[in-house]
Amino acid sequence: MDENLVCEPEIVRDTRLVDRRRAAAYVGVTAGRFEQLVRDNVVPPPVMVDNKRRWAIALLDVAKDAVVGSMPCLPPIAAEIAPVARPCERAPAPVSHELPDQAWFEQRARFVQRVRRSLLSGNEIRLLREFKLLKQNEISMFGYYGSFEALMVRGYIVEIDRKPPSSRPLVSYRLTDRGEQVISALKDD
Repeated sequence: MDENLVCEPEIVRDTRLVDRRRAAAYVGVTAGRFEQLVRDNVVPPPVMVDNKRRWAIALLDVAKDAVVGSMPCLPPIAAEIAPVARPCERAPAPVSHELPDQAWFEQRARFVQRVRRSLLSGNEIRLLREFKLLKQNEISMFGYYGSFEALMVRGYIVEIDRKPPSSRPLVSYRLTDRGEQVISALKDD
């Protein structure tokens, strides 16, 4: 055996392609969260195979590391109950009751940019049609709705009232002049 030869371990990259559901399970998130990670460029875009979206397992490893690194630490009681759990890799964030924090502002800025670059979604059009069907310029709804938030970013509605509880508040929205112009341009079904 020649001692001058140094054998490097061969790096074998997994080239299997998986669908969205399996890719999300591999990364460790739900399918909806996985789609959000794709939109935020945390997960690489899919490749098309027979008109179906597929992700290479090898490329998902980076996303998996990013998701695992961003998971919050277990509280001390849960850590004692689950000693087999992998310890957290980062120090827990200091407890802060001051909201909104910098992360919230950054998330909000990304949301606003994404909404401004996109066309009206089907849900947003449906919500605008509800104003038209009810023939009024105010609607009250329970809960948190991303479509209402997108309409507020676009300047079509404004929030005028919010009543507790905070988990599913009763929120009232009013059309703006710009929103009324869009509604008048919508075709009747």
